[in-house]
Amino acid sequence: MNAAAKLVSIVEANGGHICIDGADLVIRPGKAAEPMLAELLRYKGEIIALLQSRATTPAEAPIDEGWGLWMLARCVYRDRCFGGIGALYVDLARWCADHGRPVPASRRAFVTALQAEGFAVTLDGLVYGLMLREDLEAHERFQAAEPAYNPNCKTGGHKSGHNTRKSKD
Repeated sequence: MNAAAKLVSIVEANGGHICIDGADLVIRPGKAAEPMLAELLRYKGEIIALLQSRATTPAEAPIDEGWGLWMLARCVYRDRCFGGIGALYVDLARWCADHGRPVPASRRAFVTALQAEGFAVTLDGLVYGLMLREDLEAHERFQAAEPAYNPNCKTGGHKSGHNTRKSKD
């Protein structure tokens, strides 16, 4: 692996995403590149060439069609909800292993497949409109268990009927 490829893989391992904007390298979040800014500048031309070659070659082999079954079994579709790529990918990999399906070659192949299906994937690793069913259920249980605090309510907004705010006396 050459220096440019090593630097890109380090940025990605730090949770960053690196792309080209004209003649500039864009890295988000910036913290992912802080320890190696000087090296990134030194190898900028090679990194740009590497990223351009990635864009012209297919990312990886497509993932098995069984992933649609995983979506139906383990996911929910909701507007204004986001699922994390990492959590979705790990869950898919476990589901594939449990069901005798081939595990996707990489997280990048999974992202490519999601985008091919029309899902928007943000630079910070979130998928718009797709999340694990168990995450949505946990969120709903949390919302149902803890009502919002309302200072105008005699009970302080808690189910117990007791105002849990301490007085300033």
